[in-house]
Amino acid sequence: MKKNLIQAIILLAIFLTGCKKALLDTVPLSQPSDATYWKTAADAQTGLNAVYATLPDSRDFWRDCSSDNSVMTNAWGEGGMGYISMGTYSPTDGYLAEEWKYDYIRRALYFIDKLKSMDIDAGLKKRFDAEARFILAMRYFRMAELFGDLPLIKEKPVELDGSNLARSPKQEVLDYAIQNVETAIAGLPVSYSSAADNGRITKGAALMLRANIYLYMASIKKFHLGTDDPKLWAEAAKSAQEVTTLGYQLEDDYAFLFKKESNNANKETILTYQYVQDKFTQFLAVLASPAGTGITGEGWASFCPTRDLVDSYECTDGKSIKNSPLYDINNPYENRDKRLKMTFMLPGVPVLRPNGTYSPYQPHPSYAKPERMNNEGGGLTGYMYLKFNDPTNPKPGENWANWPIYRYAETLLILAEALNETDPGNPQIVVAMNKVRARAGLPGVDALLGNQTAMRVAIQEERRHEFVAEHKRYFDILRWKIAENVLSKPAYGINSNVADPIGDWTKPMFKAQDRVFNPAKNYIWPVPQSVIDRNRNLLPQNKGW
Repeated sequence: MKKNLIQAIILLAIFLTGCKKALLDTVPLSQPSDATYWKTAADAQTGLNAVYATLPDSRDFWRDCSSDNSVMTNAWGEGGMGYISMGTYSPTDGYLAEEWKYDYIRRALYFIDKLKSMDIDAGLKKRFDAEARFILAMRYFRMAELFGDLPLIKEKPVELDGSNLARSPKQEVLDYAIQNVETAIAGLPVSYSSAADNGRITKGAALMLRANIYLYMASIKKFHLGTDDPKLWAEAAKSAQEVTTLGYQLEDDYAFLFKKESNNANKETILTYQYVQDKFTQFLAVLASPAGTGITGEGWASFCPTRDLVDSYECTDGKSIKNSPLYDINNPYENRDKRLKMTFMLPGVPVLRPNGTYSPYQPHPSYAKPERMNNEGGGLTGYMYLKFNDPTNPKPGENWANWPIYRYAETLLILAEALNETDPGNPQIVVAMNKVRARAGLPGVDALLGNQTAMRVAIQEERRHEFVAEHKRYFDILRWKIAENVLSKPAYGINSNVADPIGDWTKPMFKAQDRVFNPAKNYIWPVPQSVIDRNRNLLPQNKGW
């Protein structure tokens, strides 16, 4: 797949101009055209790769700052990305348009439409169609989660701005997404035999998307509308259960999953966005690091974990830091969930320095270190990321670790959640939960079986810690209807008095950001004003906006 990516980028010009009248009647001989391109299986595969480019990518690391997990150092940046968690965003903010992606919808539909008339191997044609429909369904689903009712364009590519289409009810959009996912499941293989197909969508990925959509629909009905529908939870569990039969397993080393060395070489990944060394890279290591750390010392500290997140990790006895006798306020990162030290740079814990030695990370301003808070490259909370970081890379701005879209850990946690909501005494719940927790060095949750409310909270916390910085948390707190609780309080960092024990949660802390969440409007984003200005049929605007 990777060797075709460069061709796919070239082909984007066709997607962007297809279905439009050409300025000249002649076809240039030096480049492919819509009139001459769609002939061979190779043409189709290269065109499909251009659709793959619209899958969620490493930009989702940035977007985790929409949740209670993270703070964006410069909230105004990226069109106001950091305003989401603050509750201060508006229809005119440029960032909203980043998720209103009808150019991506059109790209998928354009490919599907062109594929129909191609005379290529029937089996390959069915698979290509399935892959494109998965991507189409994923994009519609994501937009429906954020914006609610949407213009629903089916099968034929349409320019939204010139169509004057009105919005269809969200459920119709979700139904169409499910329809496409079902087609994808039927047309996709469990795996691919050639390394050239690394990163392609499989039946397991399609089942995960199906589970994801049903989990969302079940959550909205139960937590937002108060009309529980056991059939929806059962469908989510059914799809997750099927994924457990496909051969995926948890990796022993959690940290390994987010390194370039694990690219297409681990048993847990179900679907990733693919990066290629020296060709298609990402720079999460720069965003995740503070200045003065790593072999280059280069870091922007763009996104900083919150104190609430760090303190929420359990002790190894399964208790919170406020209740566990194992917790030591002077050594707060010992006897904790293993993922804590694998995920974050923590004050006092040694980090790699540009001279090749390791010394304690000290972000408190009193230490006057390059990583000090509120300094350029210092961040706002005193915590930074090791997950998705690469401290030994001499080119941190050119990393090529793949971006995880679906992992087997999520399969297990979807299964646990869906079963808990319909059959809280089902022993599969603890089996699934305990597998994920065992890797983190935590005890099982057997004692919670049958207590639906307590198990629900445990599952919610497990998802939070397992998927930090993978942009799962924001969608979770929306569907669970807990955003109004977790985003209606300030985000804090380390203790402000350097003399106080660093793990003492009762002492004053640096305030990183004020936040508010208005449940009357913030569960659904407004349609971008720039879009409404071009198509007034998209009115009325979402409630509260």
